[in-house]
Amino acid sequence: MHVKGEQKLRTVLHIAVSEFRRWLRSSRIIILAVMLVFVHMQIITTLQECSVMMGEPVGLMEGFIALGNSGVIVLVVPALFLALMADFPQKAGIDFFYQVRTSKRKWILGQMLFAVGAVVFLVTFLILSSVVMLTGCGEWMSEFSRAVTHYSSVFPERTGDYILQLLPENLYQQMTLGTAVRHTAILMMLYFLLLALVLLVSALLNRKYAGLLADAVLIALGTVSTAAEADWMWLFPMAHSIPWVHFEKYLSEPVFPIAGSYLYLGGICAALAVICLMAAGKYQAGKV
Repeated sequence: MHVKGEQKLRTVLHIAVSEFRRWLRSSRIIILAVMLVFVHMQIITTLQECSVMMGEPVGLMEGFIALGNSGVIVLVVPALFLALMADFPQKAGIDFFYQVRTSKRKWILGQMLFAVGAVVFLVTFLILSSVVMLTGCGEWMSEFSRAVTHYSSVFPERTGDYILQLLPENLYQQMTLGTAVRHTAILMMLYFLLLALVLLVSALLNRKYAGLLADAVLIALGTVSTAAEADWMWLFPMAHSIPWVHFEKYLSEPVFPIAGSYLYLGGICAALAVICLMAAGKYQAGKV
């Protein structure tokens, strides 16, 4: 029994690794370069200007925190992630071979493990890239930089500056730098995993394009409702993935418990994973 379990784990891992390598070799991976250009234009340049104006360094991790908390960015990055994963799961000849030689269930588990790996890789890539791009004006810090936290008091007439939207007071007034990094990274991973599992479920139900449409709708409605700060924004995963919207600027009482967002995103991901396994019998490899 133990040998069979170990063999099953190796098979699932092999499928996930093969899928990950194929994904890295695909032409879609060029979208990562598009992400970098966008992040540099929208975030890094703004933080560099903030550092120059304040005459102080910014924190190296503040670029990633801004990436996961800016209203404009949270529309573009999930959309680019969806473009990266648009053909997930792929249906090449090797996939038919895996399904015949192993089982549909093992193939599905391999696809889910690949999705987890792709999400972790992307978030890690964004963290490291933002850190590297900020090295010229940033330093390692254990708390938010004075360049960010004192910007509005030094320049009270510049309340509309973009830096105040990237790193709002709701963040640095309510949590430490380390807590902000942790919440931003984990919630972003759960959000991306949710989008990937929606694609997998729809493919297993032989409605792959419906999954792309569903993800696009989730991203669009989440962006609109979060930008408007509507009460119904909590119906969509986007609001749950942005740490600062859970808090007021000064009051310690949260607008929505951040633990509830972990339960929301984690619960939906778990439910989608169960649906994937239940849908194994209905999956027809040749259909889209």
